[in-house]
Amino acid sequence: MARDTRTGGREATTAVIPGSFGLSVGDPGTRAPAGFAWRALSDLARLESGHTPSRNKPDYWDGDIPWIGIRDASGNHGKVLTDTEQHVTQLGLDNSSARLLPSGTVCLSRTASVGYVVTMGRPMATSQDFVNWVCGPELDHRHLHYLLMAEQDTIRRIAYGSVHPTMYYPDAKALHVCIPSIHEQVAIADVLGALDDKIAANERAVDIADNLVRVRYEALSGDSVALGNIATNVRDQVDPKAVEPETPYVGLEHVPRRSMWLSDFDTASKVTSAKAAFRAGDVLFGKLRPYFHKVVSAPFDGIASTDILVLRAKRLELAGLVLAAASSDGAIAATTASSEGTRMPRTKWADLAAVEVPWPGDDRARRFSGEVSELADWSATVAKESQGLAATRDELLPLLMSGKLRVRDAEKSVEGVL
Repeated sequence: MARDTRTGGREATTAVIPGSFGLSVGDPGTRAPAGFAWRALSDLARLESGHTPSRNKPDYWDGDIPWIGIRDASGNHGKVLTDTEQHVTQLGLDNSSARLLPSGTVCLSRTASVGYVVTMGRPMATSQDFVNWVCGPELDHRHLHYLLMAEQDTIRRIAYGSVHPTMYYPDAKALHVCIPSIHEQVAIADVLGALDDKIAANERAVDIADNLVRVRYEALSGDSVALGNIATNVRDQVDPKAVEPETPYVGLEHVPRRSMWLSDFDTASKVTSAKAAFRAGDVLFGKLRPYFHKVVSAPFDGIASTDILVLRAKRLELAGLVLAAASSDGAIAATTASSEGTRMPRTKWADLAAVEVPWPGDDRARRFSGEVSELADWSATVAKESQGLAATRDELLPLLMSGKLRVRDAEKSVEGVL
């Protein structure tokens, strides 16, 4: 059943740009796997555009309608969104080309950062940086989500422009997908979704641990000391070429906002300039734009961007207290207020060292610190499990989407890791 396309502009291109296996601009004419068929995406889903209400109208913003921007997608690639950084009002929607789209809408970033995929977990609107698909009864929205995830190389190849690559609407309107029956789509999405559900459950668990540390830290009472009395800034710079290529590398982009637990990193083989060495148990504090609240416990030895301050407890048994103190709202507020620079403010160790830290006495400080360190170790274990689950999902993804692996065989693989 054909779906109305609500984007305006030029008609679909007649060009054919074959993809890797399940996505193509135009019908590629290649043979589909048994049980699969090539279909025009416009026959299966309604294509919707997005828009940005005027920034000059304050009453168009800060409402209760979630509005997906690029940062929402880049920070949540492959996830279901239930909230966004910015919200608009109904008045803002009424006076722009943005539309409120239903839960289950699949969104693909098409400009600047091409290829980010998110799905709406509730009704939302988007900026013009996205092409959005509202799926009909013959296309499971989760299957489309995973297909777009699997065909990232194709999506980037479709985009035009060297400085700011863009997927244009005529190409988006001409997209074709190679899909199985709706029942098989649901089964495939269930297998992949089971892995993502477990990853999401792990993320919720470590969020609870993070909040628990913050609550207990705020409840500490007694005297206070400067953070510099219990921690030092380690400045051991190393050449990435002088360490093993697989040595973990942590850039500012890997550090999550307002979470003490690191779950993403790269390797030394990917970097060239001098970096800061750190040890397991050190605290990594993002000094660039400190209001981003990027502070984590290091779960392993490695190297870090020079935009990160490496803090080390002067006494090993106080490492947990140093982590809680450096990541506290008070430390972030103080370093933000004292940071230098307008466009790219940076904090200094001297400012962070001056932050007052609760000191409930040596025994209580060590007990609290030990509890935090135990949670840090547990969170590192959970993060490692999630990395393994994600690796399994990413291995299964192209195989299931291309028909090279059937659901019953994939289910056996998933049973072994869940």
